Amino acid sequence: MNKKIIEIIQPDDWHIHLREGKILDLVKKYSSRINNRCIVMPNLRTPITTSALAKKYIHEIKFKMNNELFDPLIPCYLTENLNLEDFENGLKNGIFIGAKLYPNNTTTNSKYGVKNIDKIYPAFEILEKNNKHLLIHGEKISKELTIFDREKYFIDDELTKIINHFPHLKIVLEHVSTKYGSDFILENNNIAGTITPQHMLITKEDVFYKDIINPHNYCMPVAKNEEDLISLRKSACSGNKKFFLGTDSAPHLIEDKNNVSPKPGIFSSPCSLELYAEIFEQEKSLYNLEAFSSINGPNFYNLPINKKKIKLIKEKWIQDEYTEENGLKIKNFFGGKELNWKVLQ
Repeated sequence: MNKKIIEIIQPDDWHIHLREGKILDLVKKYSSRINNRCIVMPNLRTPITTSALAKKYIHEIKFKMNNELFDPLIPCYLTENLNLEDFENGLKNGIFIGAKLYPNNTTTNSKYGVKNIDKIYPAFEILEKNNKHLLIHGEKISKELTIFDREKYFIDDELTKIINHFPHLKIVLEHVSTKYGSDFILENNNIAGTITPQHMLITKEDVFYKDIINPHNYCMPVAKNEEDLISLRKSACSGNKKFFLGTDSAPHLIEDKNNVSPKPGIFSSPCSLELYAEIFEQEKSLYNLEAFSSINGPNFYNLPINKKKIKLIKEKWIQDEYTEENGLKIKNFFGGKELNWKVLQ
C-alpha cells in the first residue's frame, strides 16, 4: 500500500532556544534539518542587549552549524537601561529582528527582565516608528496570582495598555497558552501569536500530580486546561493568518530538570514538525499545515516566503528518548513514544 506523503513550503520556527556553548553544539542539527529561519531567543546567561552581542551570537550559531543558508534572527532583550541609540541602529541595520520583552523573573534567564514596563515605552516608540516587532513573554508575576493565571493578567494589566498607547505596533504574543490569549489575539489588530506543540498536546494534569512535577513536561508558560488545549488547536488549525509556528523548544540538561527546582523548558526540536502534522491531521486540517508553518509567519514579519519545499511521510517511528553527545544528555519531548509522521530527508 502506498504511504501518504504531503509536500509543504519549507517552514520557519518563529520562537526557539538554541542556548550557547556545548548545548548549542548538541542541539544545533535539529533546527537546520527543517527550517530556513529561526527567531532565536536572546535570554542567554549574558542577555543579548546590544548589536555587538547579537552579531557575536549570530556568528557562533552559523559557525557551529556550518550552514550559511540557515538564518538565525535575533530580537533584542529589552531592559530598563537599554542603549536606545544602539537599539535603533541595530533594528535599521537588520541586526535585530525586533525586541523581546521578558517581564522580570518569569522564565529562564529573565532576572535582567523588565520590572516596570512603562519605563521601556521609549523602546516601543522606536519599534513602532521603524515598523518592527515586539515579541512578548506574556506572563505577570504576583503573589496574588497562581501560575495558571499569569497570561490572563498580563493581557489585562499590561498588554492592553501597550496596545492602547501604541496602536500601530506589531506584537507577537509568544507561546500563547490559554483560550483567553487566543481569543484576545483574534479580537485585536496588529497582534499575532505563536503556538507550541506542547500546549496542544498536554494539560496541567501531565505536569502536576499532587505535589510532584513531571519536569520534562514543565515549561513556562505551563500547560493549562483541556479547554485551553482545544482552543489552541482550533486557532492553529483554522488557517487564520494571526497564528503561526513557534515551538519554544527549550533544551536543558537532564541534571537541570531532574531536581527539586527543575528549569522550565521542553525540548521538541527533534520531532516538532512531525508533532504539528499529527495535530493537524487529528483536527482534519492537514491542508492548513502549510499556512501555519510556512506562510503566516513570514507574512506577519514582512519577510519573503521560502521557495524550497519539504515532504512528510505518514510512517510510524519511535522518537529517541534522549539527545546525547560528549557526556551531555537532554530529554526529548515525546521521547520513547510512537509518532505517525516523519520528515523525508
